[in-house]
Amino acid sequence: MPEVTLQTQPQRLREFFADLASATHSRLLLDYDGTLAPFRQQRMEARPYDGVIERLGRIQQAPTSGITMISGRPATEVATLLQPLSGIEIRGAHGLELRTAEGELEQMPLDDADADALRTARNQLEGFGMITALEEKTGGLALHWREQPTHATEQMRALAVRLWTPLIAGTSLRLLSFDGGLELRVTRPHKGDAVEAIRQALPCDARVAYLGDDATDEDAFRSIGTDGLAVLVRAEYRATAASIWLRPPQELLVFLDAWIAATCPW
Repeated sequence: MPEVTLQTQPQRLREFFADLASATHSRLLLDYDGTLAPFRQQRMEARPYDGVIERLGRIQQAPTSGITMISGRPATEVATLLQPLSGIEIRGAHGLELRTAEGELEQMPLDDADADALRTARNQLEGFGMITALEEKTGGLALHWREQPTHATEQMRALAVRLWTPLIAGTSLRLLSFDGGLELRVTRPHKGDAVEAIRQALPCDARVAYLGDDATDEDAFRSIGTDGLAVLVRAEYRATAASIWLRPPQELLVFLDAWIAATCPW
């Protein structure tokens, strides 16, 4: 698979940024972990790459553009990690949460069967002494094994699959692998639903791009539309619905600079 970068695919990006420069409305949609920030074993130490916060602040000032974060994390965690930036809309827990630009938090209720299964799944891993590796979020649980030895990750995965798979029956839950772990979460909404809701609220001629890194971002890539731009951000290429591949942090910063140049001409 040839590398797809700003350098090797200039025509696609030139067309998008030319449209962006003349657009009256645009929105930059961003995943957080693995996209704007490197993964860290201590989750709240996953701060954005150097230069990202400054660039997002400049994009915020553009009169025709805006930013929305779409993350599997709780929205309040994303808001904390983006400080000192504020006033950014955040769709947390894959879209189950909405933290408005004004800081108000809205949360969709869970189905009773889903909520009961998630409680059982949590209690199961707590019984095996694995609660410290478990991230609890609205609508899901994520078991993290990044930076663990290979034999430990295999054991953790096997145990979670064995315990969690029977819980899925009669619920909307599904098991989903991500870089460094396994997640049990509700099927809907997903990040693609969040993208669709954002696009419907924008003018029909708005230009939109979504940047993400792992399997949970594929729904968003597919929802971005033919007039939008789906961008995979990760060190190594993988099969994806995205049309552009950027390796962080340098190519990510170049992309953000191009967005600034198109929407903040001053």
